[in-house]
Amino acid sequence: MNFGNLLQQAQQMQRKVNKAKKEFDEREFEFNSQDDLIVGKMKGNLSIIELHIAPSLMQEDQDNMEALLMATINQTIAKVSKEREDTLNQVTNGVDVSAFL
Repeated sequence: MNFGNLLQQAQQMQRKVNKAKKEFDEREFEFNSQDDLIVGKMKGNLSIIELHIAPSLMQEDQDNMEALLMATINQTIAKVSKEREDTLNQVTNGVDVSAFL
């Protein structure tokens, strides 16, 4: 096996992974709570870029509102993280290249 070719393939794979990560980080994901009381958008890098809370929820007690908000955000983070992993697995054909990145 030619080490030069292997190194070149690893560098090419790294460029593909970096490009996929950058593109994924810019993607937008919509999220919503049960009954759509909380809706918004999160980027692939997990930053929240839009958040709307229904006025009726603002009348709830603070503990219920905070619990619903945390659950909604955590579900979205889990969904986006899974999709990120799936996207990177497609780029690398399932090969773990984390040691090279």
